[in-house]
Amino acid sequence: MKRRTEINSGKNPALRRYVEAGAGKQDGEMLVEGVKLVWDALVADLPVLSAAVSPKLTKQKSGWDLRRRLEQLADEFLDCSDQALQRVSDLTTQQGVAAILPRPDRQLADLTRAGEPALIVAAAGVKDPGNLGAIMRAAEAAGASGMLTLQGGADPFREKALRGSAGSVFRLPIVAGLSAGELSEYAAKEGLQLIACDGTGEDEYLAADFRRGSILLLGGEGGGLPSELLAAADRVLRIPMQAPVESLNVAVAAGVVLFEARRQRQ
Repeated sequence: MKRRTEINSGKNPALRRYVEAGAGKQDGEMLVEGVKLVWDALVADLPVLSAAVSPKLTKQKSGWDLRRRLEQLADEFLDCSDQALQRVSDLTTQQGVAAILPRPDRQLADLTRAGEPALIVAAAGVKDPGNLGAIMRAAEAAGASGMLTLQGGADPFREKALRGSAGSVFRLPIVAGLSAGELSEYAAKEGLQLIACDGTGEDEYLAADFRRGSILLLGGEGGGLPSELLAAADRVLRIPMQAPVESLNVAVAAGVVLFEARRQRQ
């Protein structure tokens, strides 16, 4: 029988798990908040370890449907007051629903698709979770086969990155926490070209041939790509810009290059 608990205080011990999952302190778990994002997780068939709802949920369109689905699917169901759920929410105004899901356990083999060349995005040192989420969204929209994040960057499975991805994080295969050396070894083993997008590039991004299996390297805000990855790249490309603009937001740059890759592959 599934556990069901009524909670009227934000200090209830049952909600501590939500606080810790939101802070990345619950091993293998992630916190998902908001009507759309929770629905996206359910549509992606992710298991629900725990769900917490408040009366605010059923005041919204489709709120009763979402509540019933969570009651059916969640291993643990917490029926909270609005005040209790707000105490543990990362949102300025909670939407009446939060859920704890297992973090996707993807392997490098999941980043390629049978019968077509890989297009993988690698975020190296992207520290802003909103930017990282937007890159995930652009990667899925452009038809990328997967994504990698390197050590030292934002966690793709924390709340701001989840929201920034608009649900793409649940569908796009993502492997997190690689080192630069592991990335280079993976590219060599799979025969994938490393294409770096960096302001130091001699050629414009249109010169790249994305019809081949490729990993697109994107650096962090301000610091750009690590020298180790720039040295390992097969090509270093830049996006030409109208002066006096010198750089683009990393997620915008990702979108520009990824949709060129999509154009070439169609």
